[in-house]
Amino acid sequence: MKQLILFLALLLISSTGFSQVEISSRLQDALNRAGQDDYLQVIVLLRSQVDLATLDQQLYTEKASLQQRAYQVITALQQNAERTQGELNNYFSSKYESADVYSFKSFWISNMFVIEAKPSVIYELMNRLDVAEIDIDALIELDRPIAGDDYIPENTESVEPGLRIINAHLLWAQGITGQGRLVMGIDTGVHPNHPALQHKWRGNHVPHNQAWFDPGGGTTTPSDCDGHGSHTVGTMTGWSPLTGDTVGVAPGAEWIAAKTICSSPHTSNSIAAFQWAMNPDGNPSTINDMPDAISNSWYDPDVSNECSGIYKTTLDAVEAAGIAVIFSAGNSGPGSSTITKPKNINTNTVNVLSTAAIDGALYIGGNNNPIASFSSRGPSLCGGTGSLLIKPEVSAPGVNVRSSGSATGYTVLSGTSMAAPHVAGAVALLKQFAPNLTGKEILEALYNTAVDLGTPGEDNNYGMGLIDVYAAFLSLGTPDTTAPDPIVDLSAGSPTSNSLTLQWTVPYDSSMNGVTGYDIRYSTSPINDTTAFNNATQLPFTAMPDTAGATENYLVEGLSAATTYYFSIKSRDVWSNWSGLSNNASGTTLGAPQISVSPMSIHHTLNPAEIVVDTVTISNVSANLSTLDFTVTLENNTFPESSISTYLIPQVGNSADINSNDDKDNPKEIGGVSIDGQGGPDLFGYKWIDSDEPNGPQYVWDDIVSTGTLVTNWTATSTFNPKDEGYAGPFPLGFNFKFYGNIKTQIYVSSNGVILFSPITSNIYTNATIPSTAVPNEFIAPFWDDLDGVSSGTVHYKQDGNRFIVQFTGWHRYSNQGSLTFQVVLYSSGKIMVYYNNMSGTLNSATIGIENAAGTVGLLVAYNANYVANNKALQFSAEPEWLTNDVSGGTLFNGNSAKVVLTFKSEDFPLGNYSMDLNIASNDPVNPLVTVPVTMQITIIPVELTGFTAISDRNNVNISWSTATETNNSGFQVERQRKGSGEWTNVSFVSGKGTITEVTNYSFIDKGLAVGSYSYRLKQIDLDGTFEYSPVIEVDVSTPDHYTLYQNYPNPFNPVTTIEYSLPEKADVTISIYNTLGELVTTLVNGTMEAGYQKASFNASAFTSGTYIYQMKAVGEGKTFTDTKKMVLIK
Repeated sequence: MKQLILFLALLLISSTGFSQVEISSRLQDALNRAGQDDYLQVIVLLRSQVDLATLDQQLYTEKASLQQRAYQVITALQQNAERTQGELNNYFSSKYESADVYSFKSFWISNMFVIEAKPSVIYELMNRLDVAEIDIDALIELDRPIAGDDYIPENTESVEPGLRIINAHLLWAQGITGQGRLVMGIDTGVHPNHPALQHKWRGNHVPHNQAWFDPGGGTTTPSDCDGHGSHTVGTMTGWSPLTGDTVGVAPGAEWIAAKTICSSPHTSNSIAAFQWAMNPDGNPSTINDMPDAISNSWYDPDVSNECSGIYKTTLDAVEAAGIAVIFSAGNSGPGSSTITKPKNINTNTVNVLSTAAIDGALYIGGNNNPIASFSSRGPSLCGGTGSLLIKPEVSAPGVNVRSSGSATGYTVLSGTSMAAPHVAGAVALLKQFAPNLTGKEILEALYNTAVDLGTPGEDNNYGMGLIDVYAAFLSLGTPDTTAPDPIVDLSAGSPTSNSLTLQWTVPYDSSMNGVTGYDIRYSTSPINDTTAFNNATQLPFTAMPDTAGATENYLVEGLSAATTYYFSIKSRDVWSNWSGLSNNASGTTLGAPQISVSPMSIHHTLNPAEIVVDTVTISNVSANLSTLDFTVTLENNTFPESSISTYLIPQVGNSADINSNDDKDNPKEIGGVSIDGQGGPDLFGYKWIDSDEPNGPQYVWDDIVSTGTLVTNWTATSTFNPKDEGYAGPFPLGFNFKFYGNIKTQIYVSSNGVILFSPITSNIYTNATIPSTAVPNEFIAPFWDDLDGVSSGTVHYKQDGNRFIVQFTGWHRYSNQGSLTFQVVLYSSGKIMVYYNNMSGTLNSATIGIENAAGTVGLLVAYNANYVANNKALQFSAEPEWLTNDVSGGTLFNGNSAKVVLTFKSEDFPLGNYSMDLNIASNDPVNPLVTVPVTMQITIIPVELTGFTAISDRNNVNISWSTATETNNSGFQVERQRKGSGEWTNVSFVSGKGTITEVTNYSFIDKGLAVGSYSYRLKQIDLDGTFEYSPVIEVDVSTPDHYTLYQNYPNPFNPVTTIEYSLPEKADVTISIYNTLGELVTTLVNGTMEAGYQKASFNASAFTSGTYIYQMKAVGEGKTFTDTKKMVLIK
C-alpha cells in the first residue's frame, strides 16, 4: 500500500497551465525603489506542487495510519522538490558566482526558494515557466497582546479559570492530562528555566536539535527574546511540580518550539519552522517527534495573496501530515473582516483554524456575549460560502490570562495570542484519548462541540463558539458504565530491605483505550474489603497503563526492613468506571543491612601533573539476608585558594541583538565597560585575573608558528570569505576539557577571534556583551571583534601534552586595520590562559570573556573598552576538580562489597592542601551516613640542577647541564655576560621536559665569540611563567698562541665555503685562491687583522668544478707564517 500511495502522490502534481508569474504588489513596489545593485530578499514559489488535497483524501480513503500518512506526505513533497528544483538551483549558483545572487535556500514543504538577489535576477525569474509566484520575504509580526500585571506570584490559584471554562479539568479527572503528547509554538522562544516549563521540554531526553529550532539566531537551546512565546507555551502545557500551579491546558504534555519572531522575523523563518516541525529527527518514518498541534500568534501585515500560493501550500502540507495548525484570529477588532493574515485561508472548516478571544470573567458571570472588543472578526477575505466564509472557527479565553511569561515568574496578558494556545492544549488532551486521529479530525471534534455564544449559530465573532474539550472528548467515544475487569494475578516479589516489586496483567476494558489509570494501595494489614482499601496508603501511578494483556511492573520503595506488606489495586477506564478490588497480594522485605567502610580516611601527597588512584571499599556485613542501598557523593571541596571571594562583575545595558548590526562597513558604535585586574566568581565558580595583579599569571610567550599546524580548513558562514566570516575545525584537544560542567574533546576557531565548541551557522562579526542568549554561546573570547584574515595573517594550533594552543598571528580587524597576535592556551585542568603579544590598531571594540552553553552565565572581562595591552596575560579558572569517583551508588546483598575508585589529580593546581568529604548515604538504620575524609597535598619537586659547565673551543663555548628532576619546567633561557659590560644577553632558549623524575642532559653551543672573559647563567622558567636563576659560571675565550689555517667547511662545497684561521698577534694577512695549474683566481683576504679567531667566506659561483688551493700568508711583528690547503668545488 505504501508504494501505491507514493506512486499516486507523485502523479498528483498540479498541472495548471503556464500562466504569467504572479508578482505581489509589495514586491513590485520594492523593485521600483531598488537600485540595480541592491539585493532584495524574496520567496520564489515553483509551479510544480504536490496536489495535497487529492493526496490527503486518498490517505483518508485508504485509512492510512498516522505514520503512513506522515511518511507519504513528507516523501512526496521531498521527491517533488528534488525532481524539479535542479535547474533553478544551477541558475542561482551561477548568479551567486557573479554576485547577482547574495544567498539562496530551497524548501520542500512547499516547492520554493528564498533568495537574496539583485533586481535583474528577479526580472529574469518573471519570465520562467517553472516559477508560479514571487513575493517579498516579508517581516511578520506578533498579534501583540495587551499587557497586564508585570509580575504575578506563583500559586495565585492552583488552576487558571480559563482552563475550567473550557472544561479541561474534567478530562484531568479522567486521567487525561496530555501525557505522551507533544505541542509546539512558533513564536519568540521559551524561557529555559521557568519552573512550569523547563521539565516539560522534549529536549531533556532527545537531541536538542529535535526539540528547538532557531533559524534566525542559531541558538541550540531554548531562550526567549520577548516572553510572549513562554506565555503561550505555558498556556498549552505549563505546570509547576514544585507548587502544583497549573496554567496549561495539557499539563502532562511536552513541548518543542521554534524561535522565529525576534530580530529577523522573516516569513521564510516560519516556513522553515513548519518544515522542521514535520520531521524534526530527519526520519519521515517516525512520528513521535512531530507535534500534535502548532500554536501561532503572528501575522503578515501586507501579504496580498494569502488565499493561495506560498502560505496556503505551506500550511496545507503541515495539516496533510496530520498536524493541527492553530492561529490567533488577531487583535484588530471589532470591525468586520479584520482577521489578520494569513488566517483567512479556508480550504475546509477547520484548516488554519483561527481563534477568537472571549473574556472569561464575563462568561463565568453569565454573560452570553463575552467577546473581547479587540478580537478580530470575519468574514474571511478568501471568499467561499456557508461555514467556509465564516472566520474565526472557534473561541477560547483570551482576556487577563495568567501564564509563564517571564523568566521564572508569571504575567497576565490579553489577546487572541492567549486564546489560540488553549486550543492547541485541547488538541493534546484529546490526542491522548484518541491518538490515532489526525489533527484535522481532533479540530473537527472541538469545532462541532463548541458552546454557541452571542447570536445563535455560527458567526463571525465566535465562529462555532467557545471550545469545550470535555464535550469534544465525549463526541469521540460513547460513555458506558462497564468497569474494567478486576486484576486477579497481582504479586509482590523481588524483595530488598526497603522495596518490593508489584506485578500484574493489565485487565480488559471495553471502552476506547482500555484501562486509563490505577489506584494502588498498601498496608501492613490484609486488604480484603473496600473499607480496608480506603484506609490503606495510596501509591502514585503517573504512567500511562499498557494495553490489555500486557504485564505491568511497579517498584514500591521506602518500606521498612523485615516487614510484611499487603497490596491491592483498582483499575479505571476513561469514563471513571472503577473495577473491583484485585486479589490481596503480600510480600516481606528483607532484613536490615549493616554497612562497613574501609579505610575511614585517605591522604596522598602528589607532585604537580601527577595522578594517583586509590579505593574505598563499601560492604554489607549483615548476618541476615539483606540489601544495602547506598549513594556516594563528594562534598565540601576546600583548596588553597580562598573558597569565598568578592570581585567586581561588569554590568552593561541591554545591547542590541548581534544579528541586527547588518552592515560590516558601518558598524554601530556601542559604549563599553571593563574592570581592572580580576573578576568573578560566576555561578560555576569561574574567576579571572590578569598579569597586572600582584598574584596574577606571568606572561610567557611560546610561539608556535614554526612548531604548530597551520589552520587551512576554513568554512564560510555566509557569502563572505571564510577567513572573514567563518570557522575552522574541529581540532581534537587530546584530553578531556571541562567547560561550564560539560566535557569537551575538540574545539572550533572563529575568524572573529572566538574559540567555540561547536560550529556556527551565522555571522558573528558584531561582538556582544556576556552573558547573552544570542548566538554564539559556549565560547571563549580572547578578542571577539569583526576580524579578517583574508589579506594576511595566520592561525596555528598545537597539541602539547596537557595543553592545547591556538595562535592568531598578524590577524587584522575588518578593512585591514591593525595587526593582532595573541594566543589561547587550554589546559586539561580546565584552566584557560590568554596571552597578548603584539596588538595594534583599534583595541577597544572587542569582547573578552567566557560564556556557558545557555548564554545565561559567563565572565565578562571587557566589552568595547580599553583593556588589551602588549605582553599581557589573562587567566580564567574555576575551582580545581582534583578528586573524582567512579561509583555514584548501588545495591549490595549481605556478604558483598563494592570498591569506589578515587582518582587524585594534581594537574597544574596551586601548591598546598586540599580536602573533601566522601559521603556514603545508605539504608543502614544505625549508620545512615558515613563520611570518609579525603585529603591531598601538592608539593613541588624543584628543577634540580646537578651539573652546569662551559668549555671554550676556539671562539665557541660548549655549555652543558643536567637535571635530576623537573616539575612544570617550560625550559631554560641561556644568558651571557661579557666581562665589564654589566649586561646579561639572552642567547637562546632550550625547551624543558615539563615534569620528569629521570636525569636529563642538555647542551648548547654559543658560537663566534670575540676574545674575552664571559659569564653564563640559566634562567629556568616554569609553565606558569615563574622562574629562578642558576649559579653563574665563567669561561675565557683566549687569544690563540700560534698561527693556524684550518680546513674549510663544508668541503666539498657548492658554491660557498668558510675558511677559518687564528692569529696570535696583529698581522698583515693575505689569503689567495689558486687553481691546479697554479694560476691565481682570486684574493680572498688582503689586509691587517687583529689577533684572535677569524674567518672568511669564499663564493665560487663564477668558477668551474674542480680542486682549488688556498694559501694563507701572515706577517706579524717578527714572524711570518705561510700555510696551504686544498678544497673541492662540486657543482
